Amino acid sequence: MTLDDAIPSPRARVLTQAPSLACDLSWLLSVALRPAWQPKFPLASEMLEGREALVERIRTFWSDAQPEICFTEMQVLAHHAGALTETSPEALWAALESAVATVPTDLGLESETAEDRATFLHRLELLQRSPERVRAYIDLLREAWAPVDEVWQAARPGLEESGQQVVHQLRSGLPLGELVGESCETFQSMLDDITIRINAGQPLLIVPCLFFGKSLYLEFPGLTLVGSGFQRGDLGSRARTEPLARRLKTVADPTRLALLHFLATMPSTVGDLAVSFDLAQPTVSMHVKSLREAGLVRSERKGGRLQLSADPDAVEALLGDLRRVVVQGASTTGRERIPATVVEATRSAAPVTA
Repeated sequence: MTLDDAIPSPRARVLTQAPSLACDLSWLLSVALRPAWQPKFPLASEMLEGREALVERIRTFWSDAQPEICFTEMQVLAHHAGALTETSPEALWAALESAVATVPTDLGLESETAEDRATFLHRLELLQRSPERVRAYIDLLREAWAPVDEVWQAARPGLEESGQQVVHQLRSGLPLGELVGESCETFQSMLDDITIRINAGQPLLIVPCLFFGKSLYLEFPGLTLVGSGFQRGDLGSRARTEPLARRLKTVADPTRLALLHFLATMPSTVGDLAVSFDLAQPTVSMHVKSLREAGLVRSERKGGRLQLSADPDAVEALLGDLRRVVVQGASTTGRERIPATVVEATRSAAPVTA
């Protein structure tokens, strides 16, 4: 089980990430409950193919007025047991079973509608009243997950990498609203309150999931959970292209580009550049600092003076990186919805369409 170190920023934000067997299982069950969703989530659908009897048991286990409501009560139990980031199936089943007796049945669950919240809490009450129902519930979860576990465990390194990318994006300034997008109306309507809580120190747990798509948002006591699916490929793309974007931004400034051009033909000191460009020396120092941080300018001390010059190899590398992203990247569009590590894992473990 991996959990990214919670490093508070100056705004006291506590950002963590970890794969969650409970969350991926919840989405798998949701796809089983909604046949119309299955074309949208082929990986989850493949995991359910040929298991019609199991799918029927999933659909009929709870006799709620809304038969297609998801299994969020299972994630509530996992949170109460401290097992939201558990990756061992048997450890999770044991944690869920032990949590039934003590889980509160009056939780706020602000991320849910009043009707859905009442349904989930009622399910918890039903479980508390019947040990037989608890055993049947755990058996259902175990059976649903059994053929999936090998694929999911093989995908965990990719999941963890995805979660790290998302946390990095948030720490680099990605607005929280972009993490989930506009598809989750509840999240968007509560975004201001969520942001206030997180900025005040309430932990935000990013859960990178294999099976689901655009968004997952759950509000637990003392914890905000946001799921990030592999189909949110833009987050992975941003993480891959961010260093390139920073270097391009450096040379996008006309003055810095002119300085770089000048230094390519005439190595100079900061003072020389200030005279040549009729700029204040602190202004030139600021521009040179940006160029050096981007790796485009190198320095060498000669006769007690710091001589600056353009690094042609770094410039060529910048152009090569841009070419790979724009030209070669176009040829792979549509094939990177799921990282290669996950695709290879699914190929070797099951006939999965990734």
